[in-house]
Amino acid sequence: MKTNAIYLIITILTVSMSSCSDDFLDVKNPNDLSAANFWQTEDDMQKGLVATYGALQLNGLLGGQSAVQHPVRSDLGRPNNWNDNAKALNTLAFNDNTNIVRLRWRDSYIGVYRANQVLANINNIELSEETKLQIEAEARFLRAFFYNALYRGYNNGSVIVHTTVPEMRTDFYKTPSPAQEVFALIKSDLEFSYLHLPRTYNADEDQGRATWGAAAAMLGKLYINEHDYDTAKTYFKAILDSNVYSLTPHIGHNFNIENEMNSESIFEVAFSVEAKPGTSNGAADGPTGSEATQRARSLATSEGGGYRVVMPSYHMTMLFQNDTMDVSNPVNAGRTGTSNYSIRTSYSIAMADDDNTTLYQRSSDKGGGYNNKEASYLKKFQNWWLERESELSISGINERVIRLADVMLLYAECILNTSGDYAEALVYVNQIRNRAGVELLDVANYDAESLMEHIMWVERPLELMFEGFDLRWEDLTRWGKVKEQYDLLASKTYVISGKVLKAYDPSVHVGLTPVREFIEAAEVYSTATHDYFPIPSTELNSNPDFFD
Repeated sequence: MKTNAIYLIITILTVSMSSCSDDFLDVKNPNDLSAANFWQTEDDMQKGLVATYGALQLNGLLGGQSAVQHPVRSDLGRPNNWNDNAKALNTLAFNDNTNIVRLRWRDSYIGVYRANQVLANINNIELSEETKLQIEAEARFLRAFFYNALYRGYNNGSVIVHTTVPEMRTDFYKTPSPAQEVFALIKSDLEFSYLHLPRTYNADEDQGRATWGAAAAMLGKLYINEHDYDTAKTYFKAILDSNVYSLTPHIGHNFNIENEMNSESIFEVAFSVEAKPGTSNGAADGPTGSEATQRARSLATSEGGGYRVVMPSYHMTMLFQNDTMDVSNPVNAGRTGTSNYSIRTSYSIAMADDDNTTLYQRSSDKGGGYNNKEASYLKKFQNWWLERESELSISGINERVIRLADVMLLYAECILNTSGDYAEALVYVNQIRNRAGVELLDVANYDAESLMEHIMWVERPLELMFEGFDLRWEDLTRWGKVKEQYDLLASKTYVISGKVLKAYDPSVHVGLTPVREFIEAAEVYSTATHDYFPIPSTELNSNPDFFD
């Protein structure tokens, strides 16, 4: 699906409120796309399904703005001072008119609408039973994904439910359904997908379609976020036992364009370096979807031709500094220098003193090309091997939404919250650490509680930084640890000395300006106000029935 040349846009069909008296004005263009002349063939159904997948590429979902900005509403990133939208998320100063708040709502419902169009017409076309079941399963998986973004994002899970295609403008005017009804819809759609989606696809052009494994992972995530660890565990275990997925030999294979749709990928959103017809080559993300993304350029350094919208938080930079490589691990053969940063570090962020990495063909040495006096820059999901990100203008790197390492850590979390068998859980953690080339954890040094702490504050942020869809916020709110983490990080003071981030010591770092982060978020955070986004003003102003 990455290079699929279908650029169909299915628009909302409105009912005309007037008529023309002149006959010639009533003549219909036979080439016009409408519900009456479109949903006729299996090919039409496939095009409609492709359009539904295309909604995943929108700015409010896995497109540029969402992917760039969501991580700063957590402990992962900090915004550049010039970007007001990212600053609003980082300081928890967002409101019902903040850009990402509006985009996530709008684009999720665009996806819902497109999925419902497919489902509404599937019984009107002659299809084999196998084909019909698969198309329905894909459409319902996608609808579940869009509704999960709404359920996890707004109004404590109480959002407007559409399971049919609105025919009139007034059909869009609805009150939110209770959260339990939204959950039930997501659950039902995913269970159907779990039963009817294939485990794999053979044809190259089908890579990127939802699979059984993607449905299983989404079901597991749905339940673990409700603290139903027993049920979540069964779905994660099914994935681990399926022999369909395996960790890639190199962690960097999960972030670049050469190794997409690999053995570790459970679900990813396809992008391409070719923008759709009618889109600007430099601003490909838009309300109708695109096969390209601006994410890489948004994250790239100014020296690399980017906008540096978001950078790793000081907290994450320090955490990566402590992710020291295991020199005895064969994956580290040939890695030299004094910094001894892990492979995971070198392919996730570019440290100013990492002797084993480059960023846009610039050395990461202390006296190198980091002119903005930063200790680190994000490297993940960038075309970092180029001289400048702007060589491409747009990026075709796929968004890895769910991968096996994520599932393994979630399964370990389920074990710790059910049987408490920390030795079994540690096996999965150590598999991930071994691939990252860092020292393995000794079971003698852990129990269930301390291993869970390690997963929360070390393994998941290091392994999955800036991945998934609002993944870190989902983690923090599930654990009920947002306030605790903000308070802890707001108390820390750092200094950049020789372009290396260090804990601030006034007796040593004389004359250097200390830096802090998350102060505003720690001061204002409350579960009731900030765990969910407010309903966008655009919805409140356009839907007179919202509060009925």
